[in-house]
Amino acid sequence: MNKKIICIFILFILLSLLTVESFAATVNSSDSTIELFNEKICEINLNDIGKFTKELTNFDKNKKEATLTLTVTNSMKEQTYVKPLEVFLILDSSNSMTKTYENQTKIEYVAQTALSFVENLFNSFTNLKIGIISFSSVDPLVDTSLTLGTESDAKLLLSLSGSKDDIENAINTYTQNKGPYTNIEAGLSIAESNFTDSTDSEKHIVLISDGVPNVSLDTENTLTYSGVNAQNTKNRLLKLQNKGYKISSILMRLDESSVVNPAAPVVEGEDRHMTYGELVEEIFGTVTNPTAGNFYYINYNNLTTTLTEDIYNTIVASMDNTIKNIIIKDYFPKEIIDNFNFEYVKSPNVGEVSQQIDETDNSITWNIELLKENSTATLSYKLSLKDKYDEEIANKLIPLNTKLDIEYETSSGKSNNSSEDFPQVKLSYEDKTIAEEKLPQTGNYSPIFLFVVIVLIIGFIITRIKLLNKLK
Repeated sequence: MNKKIICIFILFILLSLLTVESFAATVNSSDSTIELFNEKICEINLNDIGKFTKELTNFDKNKKEATLTLTVTNSMKEQTYVKPLEVFLILDSSNSMTKTYENQTKIEYVAQTALSFVENLFNSFTNLKIGIISFSSVDPLVDTSLTLGTESDAKLLLSLSGSKDDIENAINTYTQNKGPYTNIEAGLSIAESNFTDSTDSEKHIVLISDGVPNVSLDTENTLTYSGVNAQNTKNRLLKLQNKGYKISSILMRLDESSVVNPAAPVVEGEDRHMTYGELVEEIFGTVTNPTAGNFYYINYNNLTTTLTEDIYNTIVASMDNTIKNIIIKDYFPKEIIDNFNFEYVKSPNVGEVSQQIDETDNSITWNIELLKENSTATLSYKLSLKDKYDEEIANKLIPLNTKLDIEYETSSGKSNNSSEDFPQVKLSYEDKTIAEEKLPQTGNYSPIFLFVVIVLIIGFIITRIKLLNKLK
């Protein structure tokens, strides 16, 4: 019997809650007035290169509507390169470069790509000098006056020059220099000693090879991959980076990275020789974690794009002042969602915005992939009071938004900011009900009345049940 009592009690509580909910009162907007309480402006600094603002750009008291405008401004101007630029191209001319690639030798392919790279640089810069070095360009077995493991394993084809014709001639001459060994350190050492002493110039090294070295400086009798030759080459790269040189290294033959090199040392604890990929990583690191500067481990067919686009863009020294991957999320309070109509007044001139309010978090999202220097993106929307709105929001200060989040990316990295500064409005209405005496406020007191009635009914039922139990 106690279970029956509990069930009856729960049933009446549920009925009472439903009844109370049904008494939520609405008010005609025609009987109401709307007042602007403040005009707070949301302002967010974007890493000192731009600014985000959100402000009330129109408020119509008669139409009971407010227009808000979001603005993202990139206030920076594109900067031009003013420093002198020095670039050394260090090109592999070992015998392996004489193999054919797409109906031409690899050395001719490298030369052809280097010529396009030089053309791009001269189209972009006026204060520019380029030098050309080939390594593995001599054979000490043919010329006995040369000593293996010295700078004679490489050749300075052209000192730093501002003559485009001389640079192109030197690149064409590079195809005629071939040798049996690969001494990358010799080429790096010659470049180091032939840069100017100017502290005002930007100094770049662009290294292109199709294999790892098997000889380095001061290793005349150590013709081997890995070991001392790998360490010497790696140390030279680190030394040049520490001196402030900007290094871009291209290593081709990525498709052979997992192939075992029979001339390489045996891997400790394993019954196999090191792979080409392991030899490469020992010196240059990885693409994501390079030993020095930028490292590109590529297949031959990616050489043109890597050199004329990727490396070219690292040398182009105009500072990147764009703002990228901007995500703006504007959140609304539930009172606004339930009682105001939302519509866009002005679509964004840059980027894309969600078509309607996302009901999962009551927000709209504005995405801007790229905002260039000295440009502005804007977006406007309007909130207008519905014909009928909830009486509970009357005489309350209601913010037009609850929060705004913005994420963005600049040359200094990713950032995010938030703000809760927004305009507020206040609604009031006039009760036009006419009566000689003040009518009971059913919408206000009905829940209390119902609660008392339910309690009395429950008490009566419990008493009756007990009485019936006694009679039994």
